[in-house]
Amino acid sequence: MEFFSLLIVVAFGMALLLLLIAYARDEHELSRLRERTLEEARKQYELWKSAELRADYLKLREEAMREAELTLQKWKTDEEKRIRDDAAQRSSSVKLGKVAEQLVPIALQNILGADLEDFRFLGSPVDYVVFRGLSKGSLAEVLFLEVKSGSVSNLSMREREVKRAIEEKRVGFLTYRLADEKSI
Repeated sequence: MEFFSLLIVVAFGMALLLLLIAYARDEHELSRLRERTLEEARKQYELWKSAELRADYLKLREEAMREAELTLQKWKTDEEKRIRDDAAQRSSSVKLGKVAEQLVPIALQNILGADLEDFRFLGSPVDYVVFRGLSKGSLAEVLFLEVKSGSVSNLSMREREVKRAIEEKRVGFLTYRLADEKSI
C-alpha cells in the first residue's frame, strides 16, 4: 500500500505542478493582456484627448472669428461715419472758402488801396490779379493775390512756382495781334 500511497502523492504533486504551471502561464497571459489593454486604453485616451482638444480649438477659433468680424464691422461703421463727417466738414470748408474768395475784394479794398474794379478773379493758379489804382487811371502796381482759409493753408506747388517767378522778376508783358479774322 505504501507504493500506492506514494503513487497517489506523486500523482497529486504532478497535478499540483501542472496546475501551478497552468496558473503561471495564465498569469503571464493575463499580464500580457493587461499590458495590451492598458496600451489600447492609452491610445483611445490620446485619440479622445486629441479630438476634444481639436473640438475646443475649433470652438475657440469660431468664437474669435465671430468677435473679430463684429469688431471689424464696428470699425468699418465708425470709420465710414468719421470719413463722411470729415468729407462733409471739408466740403463745408471748401464752400466757405469759395464764398470767402469772392468776398476778399470787399475786405481788402481799403487795406490795399484798390477799388473793387481793380480786382480780377482768375481762380488758378492764383485767385486774383489786382491792378491797384487802374480804375482811377493811375496804375500803382500789379499784385498777384492768393486767398487761403484755415490755419494751415499752404501754397500749392503751382502757386509757389508763380510766386518764385514773380520774386525772381521772371514776369513779362506780351501783345498778340490777330492779322485778320480769316487767319483765325
